[in-house]
Amino acid sequence: MKRTMMILFLILALACFPALAQAEATRLTIYEGPKTMTSSQTAAVSVNGYELFVYDVMVNHEHIWNANTQPTTTPMTYFDFEGKVNVSINMPGLEKEVESAKVLPQAFGIVPQVQDGTVSFTLTEPGQYTVVFNDNVNKALHIFANPLETDVPDPNDPDVFYIGPGEWVMDAIALEDNQTLYLSGGAVLHSIISVANASNVRICGRGLIDGSDYPAWNQAGSYARVPIDLNHSKNVTVEGICLVNSNCWNLNSYSSKNVTIDNVKIISGRQNGDGFTFQSCTDHTVTNSFARTWDDSLVIKNYSGSTKGITFKNMQVWTDLAQSMEIGYETDKGLTLDPEISDVLFEDITVLYNFHKPVISIHNSDDAFVHDIVYRNIVVENAMMQGDNGNNKELIEMTLQNSAWSTVRDEFGSIDNVLIDGLTVINTADGKVSRSRLSGHSDDNRITNVTLRNVSILGNSITDLKAMKLSIDDYCDGITIE
Repeated sequence: MKRTMMILFLILALACFPALAQAEATRLTIYEGPKTMTSSQTAAVSVNGYELFVYDVMVNHEHIWNANTQPTTTPMTYFDFEGKVNVSINMPGLEKEVESAKVLPQAFGIVPQVQDGTVSFTLTEPGQYTVVFNDNVNKALHIFANPLETDVPDPNDPDVFYIGPGEWVMDAIALEDNQTLYLSGGAVLHSIISVANASNVRICGRGLIDGSDYPAWNQAGSYARVPIDLNHSKNVTVEGICLVNSNCWNLNSYSSKNVTIDNVKIISGRQNGDGFTFQSCTDHTVTNSFARTWDDSLVIKNYSGSTKGITFKNMQVWTDLAQSMEIGYETDKGLTLDPEISDVLFEDITVLYNFHKPVISIHNSDDAFVHDIVYRNIVVENAMMQGDNGNNKELIEMTLQNSAWSTVRDEFGSIDNVLIDGLTVINTADGKVSRSRLSGHSDDNRITNVTLRNVSILGNSITDLKAMKLSIDDYCDGITIE
């Protein structure tokens, strides 16, 4: 009886005091920006009434390769929460007052309210959210709503590099066996993290690694400064942080194995700004992460040997230039015997925008055997392929031809056993089905056993190759659509 009366009392109390109910249900962590920086003048964002610090980060709206490109900026902010939060946005930096807004991905089903230029909506799940205003991608706002942070390392541990809030400029940080680098929320680190020939390394936190201090890698007197560079290492974890304004690639792994990446966010607007890029690696998993790039977003290549066991799962991609999910072009840069790229999975990938070249691509321009590749539940919200790609506007492209990136020029490889199971394209640049292309090389170098299943484009189920606009040359066998 007492227990029943207590439960009834709590129900009545929460009904009479909804603010108390909200406080009980929601946990929220926000982070002040560094005192040396000012919050964006483009966007003002609050969550549950608390003002957030907003960063202006480099992006690039040119869909044409330009060695001297000058990026523009877009606003980005982040916080951690559990429960339910209300987000409010004003955009004083737009030329025109906000009249409409969309929250992406569309699958989240969030319909924002717009009143007197203010955008508001509710979030109930952590994730990456992008807000587009007035149907214009310029100054789109990226909101990284993280889950609550757990397993924070001890700052007094001698094997922990603990970087607290604030803006920091440091020389390159080289992590060794059993070391952790923790970048706290509210921290902006101008440096690079190197993990070479090391094992059992962790890089984590909520802060930013910012490459804006470095000129683009291809400019006179500059060189590549990769924010996180793994080299011949194993058992590495990277989680929670943001990589912005890199002067080249963002998160690179070379000849490494057993790497786990979770909830890492990349926004990049400069030349060769590849997102997650792995060369000759084994057993890498990337989950719950985000990449907006001015070059390939998710990339697999061979630089010194074979690649096996790579998974990208539950990710969002925005590709301003080049390909969204790319295998190649370099598939045997190390000139090794019998190179392979195999057992690769792209699953639950949402491509918010692809503005340039193919969304799904395997470019085997050396002599590798590329096989057992799966794309599952791929949603392309905007397949807008355009710019300087000429006729290379395919949705899907697989080729066995030399290219400007070829190392092996007198031998060719093959592609076999590729499954695309669940491909949905919501919007295209011209409102029509985009072309796709498969092109082998010779009788001995073929593309074989490619299956497309559960394909929907512009709301229509696609069940034959003609409707798919898929061209196939004489060196392809076993190409089916179901």
